[in-house]
Amino acid sequence: MSGDPEAGRSLTTQSGNKVRGHLAGRDVFDVHGNYVVHQAPVAPESRLGQLYQRLKQEAHGDAQLADYIEQLAIYTRVVKHEEIVGLDGKLDAAGRLDQIEMAKVMKERIYAQIRTNLFSKTFQTIFAILMAKIWEEFTSHIRPAIVRGAAREEVDALIHQRVIQPIAAELDNCMEYDGVAISDVRGMLYFLTGNCHLLWH
Repeated sequence: MSGDPEAGRSLTTQSGNKVRGHLAGRDVFDVHGNYVVHQAPVAPESRLGQLYQRLKQEAHGDAQLADYIEQLAIYTRVVKHEEIVGLDGKLDAAGRLDQIEMAKVMKERIYAQIRTNLFSKTFQTIFAILMAKIWEEFTSHIRPAIVRGAAREEVDALIHQRVIQPIAAELDNCMEYDGVAISDVRGMLYFLTGNCHLLWH
């Protein structure tokens, strides 16, 4: 057996490091013999994450009556004087009759969530943020593709890449969120379509 206490250990050489405090790969003992636990920095919670934390706290207390905040009202009101009205009409005009039944179910789930949380300003803020994101992405990237006559496969891929996947991922990163993110985002997409805020044809 070797008498070298370092035998069998992997060694790492470092040079040129400039730090304030300890330079170590994990926990250390300082010069006074105190054990110092190394903890990786925690990324700050996103705004949606903070809102979901507040919503959870609010659910344990008495939710105060609050009118619809203006930002959410923009997306929940039905647009008047549209030639094609409602979710059925919009999807039918876009040649998407095969999606209508599931789309209606998803839309109704969102409507039920809004109705249930009618008096929660925190919930309204969350939904206003999410619907604004969906509307912006659809209007900026999906609608132009539809107008230039893109095939349904291309439109569906853009919806997934620009709307469903990134917004659902943001929801899934919220510790207090416990829903099915993809279904919720698509439900909001259909909710906005049904209220005539999004054009699919």
